[in-house]
Amino acid sequence: MVHSLPSEDSLAIKRIIPISSGKGGVGKTTFAINFSLALSRHGKTILVDLDTGTSAIRNAINVPIGKDLYHFFRKSEPLSHCVSTLDDKIDPQGLYPNFGFIAGPLHLIEEITNFGAAYKSKLIAAINGLDADYIVLDMRAGLDSNVIDFLPFSNSGILIFTPHLPSATLAASDIVKAILFRKMRLIFSKDSPFFSTVGAAGGLDFRTLINDLIDRVEDVYDSSVANLDAFATDLAENLGPDHPISKTVQQTIDEFRVHYVLNLFNGVEDSFTTAVKPFIENLTANVSSHCGVTNLGWITRSEAIHRANCNRIPAILLPQEGKKQKGDKYAQELEDLRVTAIGLEPPKKSAKHRGAAARIADPTDHLTSQLSVLKTMFEQRKDDDFHANFDYASQRSLFTMKTRRPSEFGDVRIYTPSEMLQTIFAKAGA
Repeated sequence: MVHSLPSEDSLAIKRIIPISSGKGGVGKTTFAINFSLALSRHGKTILVDLDTGTSAIRNAINVPIGKDLYHFFRKSEPLSHCVSTLDDKIDPQGLYPNFGFIAGPLHLIEEITNFGAAYKSKLIAAINGLDADYIVLDMRAGLDSNVIDFLPFSNSGILIFTPHLPSATLAASDIVKAILFRKMRLIFSKDSPFFSTVGAAGGLDFRTLINDLIDRVEDVYDSSVANLDAFATDLAENLGPDHPISKTVQQTIDEFRVHYVLNLFNGVEDSFTTAVKPFIENLTANVSSHCGVTNLGWITRSEAIHRANCNRIPAILLPQEGKKQKGDKYAQELEDLRVTAIGLEPPKKSAKHRGAAARIADPTDHLTSQLSVLKTMFEQRKDDDFHANFDYASQRSLFTMKTRRPSEFGDVRIYTPSEMLQTIFAKAGA
């Protein structure tokens, strides 16, 4: 598969990337910190602690913190003034000058931990205004309004799950479901300009009909419409595949992208059986089998990472033992490019090039593809240590940013619903 790289201008687009997990205990913050440090080798990176009830990032990086989110909310400090950096003690060689982080409050403060609409809007605007190439958001575990409102509309950000916590793996698909339904409800909301172009047929109120159907699909206790694929199929059969509603629903599903990283990786078969397989099966059964799913890599289980966390030192800052010397620079760059591209799905064909039958995806396709990718990646990377794991995940992320639209991985900003609605229909009218 050949990927064409975009122009230099498109490489400079700022990207906001949330890191989420269905439940706690999967190593989300550990990944977020080390991933952000790896990204910072390629551009200015700011990690923002949005798991504000735990102060997890503050407790994981042993550097002086002058100002944090408390000062942003309570003292009206600009968010850019609340960025902490690594000092000479923790980064004596100065290898990470482009990394900074914004810590949560020192102690739990209710209105900051569970902020309301006004605080949320203020924080979103401030994050959008940060001067950085990459902004990584360490989200709280689980799913509530203070998670969902910071997530993109067309992709999952990066989901973290592990072979050792099955319930968190299953819960990760709930995040995908929540994002997709949020976008569906937005497109077909009462304030949406969509229905002004559709009207009604034979007195049929499309606005009420579609929203009632969305309610039924989202309701886990209602089995009349199993998932979004069944929803799309029903619409195509009743309205026709070329009806604006049918096309919009199918396109919303087809264009959604899921990205994940396996933490505490312990081998291909176990990781696939206990983490990837249940995630894909839950996703295809309860959400859709049409979403693109990409494995960005894994982090090997390591006692060194645990010790680093205990000592409040990001693991990637630990000395790397027995580092292999690379051979020819250009040959290695070509090899890195080939390995980095493993499993990145090609752009999907547009609806006009597909028949209705092509829309009925086989859920086993995802499983076969994910297992094949995992085996191929393992053959290429089986001798890597955790340093290389974090670097590989960052390289695959960068490759995805360079070869896909911004909305396919993170996004250029955190959109409010009204901003996203304007963006969707501005693109549709372009």
